[in-house]
Amino acid sequence: MPVYDLACPLGKAQPNPETGQTRGALRVLRQLCEALLSEGCAQDITWHDRGLRWQLGDRSFRASGRCGAFGRYRLDADSIEMAQEYGWRPAALEDVLSALKAPAAALAALRVDLDRTAHLDDLNHQRIPRLIRRHQLGIADMERALHEGHPYHPCYKARSGFSDTDHLRFGPEAGQRFRLIGLLFHPDLIKQNLPDDDFWPRELGQPEWNRIQGIAADQGIDLGTGDFALLPVHPWQWDQLAQDPLILAWQSGGQLVMIGEIGDHYSATQSVRTLMNADQPQRAHVKTALAMRNTSSLRTLIPETVAVAPVISDWLVKVIAADPLLQDRYPLTLLPEYAGIIAGRGTALEGHLAAIWRQSPASLGLADNQMMPFNALSLTEGDGQPLIAPWIATHGRDRWLAQLIETAVLPVWHLMVAHGIGLEAHGQNLILQHDNGWPTGIIARDFHDGVEYVAPLLSRPELCPDLAAIDPVFATAPLDRFHALACGDGLRELVMDTLFVFNLADLSDLMQRQFDLPESRFWQRLRARLDRYAADHGQAQRMAALAPFAPQIHAESLITRKIDPDRTGTYRHLIDNPLATAKDS
Repeated sequence: MPVYDLACPLGKAQPNPETGQTRGALRVLRQLCEALLSEGCAQDITWHDRGLRWQLGDRSFRASGRCGAFGRYRLDADSIEMAQEYGWRPAALEDVLSALKAPAAALAALRVDLDRTAHLDDLNHQRIPRLIRRHQLGIADMERALHEGHPYHPCYKARSGFSDTDHLRFGPEAGQRFRLIGLLFHPDLIKQNLPDDDFWPRELGQPEWNRIQGIAADQGIDLGTGDFALLPVHPWQWDQLAQDPLILAWQSGGQLVMIGEIGDHYSATQSVRTLMNADQPQRAHVKTALAMRNTSSLRTLIPETVAVAPVISDWLVKVIAADPLLQDRYPLTLLPEYAGIIAGRGTALEGHLAAIWRQSPASLGLADNQMMPFNALSLTEGDGQPLIAPWIATHGRDRWLAQLIETAVLPVWHLMVAHGIGLEAHGQNLILQHDNGWPTGIIARDFHDGVEYVAPLLSRPELCPDLAAIDPVFATAPLDRFHALACGDGLRELVMDTLFVFNLADLSDLMQRQFDLPESRFWQRLRARLDRYAADHGQAQRMAALAPFAPQIHAESLITRKIDPDRTGTYRHLIDNPLATAKDS
């Protein structure tokens, strides 16, 4: 039975007596300052005692903390202060925001997202019971129990567009169940890539498919002839779009029919827009389009990637099947995307009406409690103990870390180095397979817009799919716009940014704070294993060409994207690479 912490009473969020701010506001303030420092937005950074001082415009701030691996600043939330005429006082979020040099509209949007994040964080603590221990949870329960959100982005729970009621109904934390809304579209409005003619009976069950066909027949539509096509949409999304002029025009013109709730019940995963089947967990996860803003993005779907999703997954499956190392030595398990449907391409609602079907973790045949979302590994429980503390106690710190590198890092690394293919391997896209905490494999997901490659580096170029055969946009798309990259730098940046900078760096920080392993030693061990990998498999030349151990590398500038949304070019900043010096540490 799950163990809940019911000590926090329901009601209004209680402010910290020293700072006057709620826990949500303090965390948002901390992550905003950390991101600004990490991305070079602050000036005149100096160190004093065990902390640092910095300038934002004409304001001075200070905090206790340190700068960790990959230039990731780590501050103590309760220690952030701003200078005033006669000393220092606890800083507030508005102190930082009003010191930023940013366009007024961007600053206003950022303020909304930050305030909303703090509010929803507090709302979770007030309204949703907290688990005291999570390390033994199964994958489905863990998707709901990961209340923390993004550990770097200050808008980690903005969900701007959701009301409080929406948050508690459609957010993963409350674990509520709901059904999707069925829309029937004229074929002129829809593009789909389904595996076969039995897709709908198999996904919905024959009785439900018969019921839907009957509803369509009552509207004079024969779904068996291909006159119309079915698209399930998130109920929140339909509420937002139901009165849209384009939707109303399609309905009045007989090109769109809404048929109500269909299929099984679903509940949200930690990504919010990807839904897991609550009635039959072995059935597909469905990634839906949501016009809700979280972190830096509107959570609609990139239109060009929906119909090609199955082809991308098929390609990865073939590459892995053709490589014995990815079968045996560095096994990489995939959760393929096998169907995609999008409506309204080329209209104002492009990307707002779409869905992608992905194989579920439950379909793999593994025990539910042998899979853990990778981003859970660096979390700390309410009592201050790391989530992985029981695992480290059982298996030993050094043995466990070595096995984690072997099973989680090497498969993704080998795919990049040996095959020229990069996965967007951040913590939410990876699932650790384990036996009572002992890492036994890695499971990857979310490929339609999270896979990139460099054509000259492909080991099996004949396997690479012709995406232009599915969507002509790919025939003329410039390199670096979609999946195909111009050079290895972009490939390395994708993999190292997601797997190391915004994933394992949080684990290395935890290891230093809680398990007496300095970050420098963490990255030294990783570097040694990567060097040995290259020597063992004759990959030294290919690995060196990607320059993963350069003294400085680029990382994505997540907060800069929010405060400077109209910048031309890419959002990236240079960071010191701990792997550069790890070999000689």
